[in-house]
Amino acid sequence: MSKHDGSSSLWHQLLEARISRRAALKGSLAAGAASLLPLQLEVANAEPTAGRAAAQAANTRPPFRPIKPTTADDIVLPRGYRYNVVRVYGDEIAPNQAFGYNADYIAYMPIDWLDGGRSSSDGLLWVNHEYNNPLLQYGYSGGTKTAQQIEIERYTVGGSIFRVQRQRNGQWSFLQDTHNRRVTGYTTCRLTGPAAGTAAVMGATEVRGSVGNCSGGVTPWGTVLSCEENVDEYGEPVTVPFGSGWNDFNKTHHGWVVEHDPFNPTDVPRKHTAMGKFRHENVAVMVSPSGRVVGYMGDDKNDSCVYKFVSDGAFDPRNREANLRLLESGKLFAADFQNGKWVLLDYDTQNALKTATKPDGSPLFTSQADVLLDARAAALVLRATPVDRPEDLEVHPRTGHVYIALTNNSAHGNFHGQIVRLFETDNNPEALTFDWDFFAVGGPQSGFSSPDNLVFDPYGNLWMVTDISSNRTGKGIYSFQGNNSMFFFPTEGPNAGKAHHFASGPVECELTGPFWTPDGKTLFLAVQHPGEESPGLDKLTSHWPNLNGDPLPRPGVVAITGFPGWRTGNNFL
Repeated sequence: MSKHDGSSSLWHQLLEARISRRAALKGSLAAGAASLLPLQLEVANAEPTAGRAAAQAANTRPPFRPIKPTTADDIVLPRGYRYNVVRVYGDEIAPNQAFGYNADYIAYMPIDWLDGGRSSSDGLLWVNHEYNNPLLQYGYSGGTKTAQQIEIERYTVGGSIFRVQRQRNGQWSFLQDTHNRRVTGYTTCRLTGPAAGTAAVMGATEVRGSVGNCSGGVTPWGTVLSCEENVDEYGEPVTVPFGSGWNDFNKTHHGWVVEHDPFNPTDVPRKHTAMGKFRHENVAVMVSPSGRVVGYMGDDKNDSCVYKFVSDGAFDPRNREANLRLLESGKLFAADFQNGKWVLLDYDTQNALKTATKPDGSPLFTSQADVLLDARAAALVLRATPVDRPEDLEVHPRTGHVYIALTNNSAHGNFHGQIVRLFETDNNPEALTFDWDFFAVGGPQSGFSSPDNLVFDPYGNLWMVTDISSNRTGKGIYSFQGNNSMFFFPTEGPNAGKAHHFASGPVECELTGPFWTPDGKTLFLAVQHPGEESPGLDKLTSHWPNLNGDPLPRPGVVAITGFPGWRTGNNFL
């Protein structure tokens, strides 16, 4: 096993064994590069395995002329494509309600969805707001934060829902509507599932706020799932009365998958404890042949696991009210890549969970609620496989294969990450066994680094955005890519797994939350944390989006147009 820092991991051993068994290494490795990026180069020089029989051909070339890497402070697109800003931090979305900070996941819901429609010119946008930047939000320069400053922080995380319409010129505009509203760090949410009301969550059935909202997913019944990720970074105390600031922040109440109904203006968000608590990145939802709802999830942390939730109940396309309860009960599994099986995180049937202890000898778990509250620890007790920071998971629309973005893990010399794909036995998402393989590996030889959010087009082409840390973009071993970017990958054919550079974001930002309109003519994209490394308001590193003479960098959402849309046949070129 090639090692960068003298350490190894089970995941890297499995990956190399898979390469050795399924692919023939070809060509020679450049010695200098090999010493820096051994794993990336070994995988890149291996021949990917052939697509499964169920696969249908996707495009083998991109529908655009790829751009060159750049560090420009703008969204750079291929010729023929353009973007317009839809909303940025501070913009009004409803009376006395403003668009929050650090936009992340986006979901476009056709306004006529509940009537069976698929409007691509009129809909609701859900946008996550993940975390704050005190300097850029209110000029924070250190010291104890005031209650007013923390009130800004609590208000500007969560999510936004607002209506948008496509105009005759192709650009998208914001529309005032009764659906428009905010979810914030103050919003009342309801806990559901096995942990609700138990000692594990301090007896709570209702909790205050939704925070750390990273990516998410959409359900077949027209709700949006928002995933709470880095909740451990919240809860900074201030010397103000209880109920203000972050003093009432309870970490057991956060870190869950949160379901929102964008079509119900009085909706109370629900946090589903049956889906486990960890650093949720997203949920890829599909319906199994039996009708049960399956959700694939990743724990966005180094050496953490991949999960699968299977609902107890079955989806009924004629009963939306019943469907709204489907995620309240079910089974939670974690992936064992060494043995190709899903392990059930169940206290009653897994003796290892009953006998696991803390360092002081006390039980690690005493109930299923405890297991769900620390799903990461339960998965490791049951020997699920820790992998390299699993972020986004998405299901191929034609094959049912699950694509997993493993962003990076510098602790094991994996600086650029990889995308792997998981094949459920008999192509059944409820299967208890699976096979897997690599799809693409980051590094200079492939042109991309640190894969994050994924999205498929209807032809099965994969589109991916990257997550290089703001203080490293365009520098050192990451200079080959320029700023964080978006890439296109064919998933079948001779160019499967080859990255084509579609877009580059502003300085120090991430491009996040890519989401198509049903007709494929618009791609919504979030610009998160531009200018994040600015040392002061007088030394801003980004000025995006440069609207109306405002020099302050502002996270926001854009609509990219220029796509011809989905056409009959296997491509849209």
